[in-house]
Amino acid sequence: MLAVMSDPADEQREWLRAVLAEKKLAATALAQRAGVAGPTITRFLNDPRATHALSARTVAAIEKATGMRYGPDPRPSGARHGEANPFNSKEMTDIGEMVRAAISGRNAIHAWTLRSRALETSGYVPGDVLIVDLNGAPQPGDVVCAQLYDWARSAAQTVFRLWEPPYLVPATYDQNLREVFPVDNRNTTIKGIVIASLRARQARAA
Repeated sequence: MLAVMSDPADEQREWLRAVLAEKKLAATALAQRAGVAGPTITRFLNDPRATHALSARTVAAIEKATGMRYGPDPRPSGARHGEANPFNSKEMTDIGEMVRAAISGRNAIHAWTLRSRALETSGYVPGDVLIVDLNGAPQPGDVVCAQLYDWARSAAQTVFRLWEPPYLVPATYDQNLREVFPVDNRNTTIKGIVIASLRARQARAA
């Protein structure tokens, strides 16, 4: 069973301190690099009265500026991406330009390459590139990008599922992927919604 952290704001502070330590940055320098107001980070870290959590937009800006994803272990080498990987244009050069055009100049839009059959009956198959809006508000039936946190092991896993409140549910024939995850915003958090997908042309068998 996953351990429960005490408070989302405390979790974010722990993450921010890990980012600052890893990048050897002061809080003001991080704010400047991420393009957010300095007090957004410094006050959040140092003011005990600041009980609110950072917005998804601010978290996404810090992720983009540092290359360190939100989670208990933000280092790229420490994260378990699980059922999807951040899109790598070097792996899929045939649609790389289309993916870059889909996300270019758009705030908090990320691209992921699906590696799982968890959504096969909804039309998404391994190898599809999913365009995710981190600022989108999920509606029932949406395909969403979510993270599963294992705080005891300092690990995070990215998954894609259907949002059927209050659960993330699969759409697959694979019995190994039939687990349902309740969203509690601590151990399981929705990060964004899938707004588009791209599929590379499949080579015809000889």
